[in-house]
Amino acid sequence: MAQLLIEENFQHLDGQDVESLIEALAELGLRAEPTQPRAGTRGGDWALVLHWLGDDIGQIAEDAVAAALVVAVTEVMGQVHSVGPGGTSVQGRTLPVRIEIRGRAGELIRSIAMPGAVAKPVAAPWWRARSGVSPVGG
Repeated sequence: MAQLLIEENFQHLDGQDVESLIEALAELGLRAEPTQPRAGTRGGDWALVLHWLGDDIGQIAEDAVAAALVVAVTEVMGQVHSVGPGGTSVQGRTLPVRIEIRGRAGELIRSIAMPGAVAKPVAAPWWRARSGVSPVGG
């Protein structure tokens, strides 16, 4: 039985990536399976979302596990692998800005920043984009 569910994100992960993540997590002693997307992306940044199925969050909240997850995700996303019979390969994928570990009810257990990941710039509100125009009452 799985301890973790890896939320699929077809914009950033393909089937090989998910399988490689499952294998990397197994090397850390964690049993994982893929699951359908559940969490909405906030602010346009990609977060790799994992769902912890256990009652005891002690193991998954440890700093050593967080560091190992960062290494595993970085290695998996850095791997080049072939796609289809034509010799096409996948490479240079975008790292998630963070890894979110959520509980069974969707509550955030831990958010782990991904070193080297680039967050999307936050757009200025429309009223600040225009010179000299401010919101009503401002």
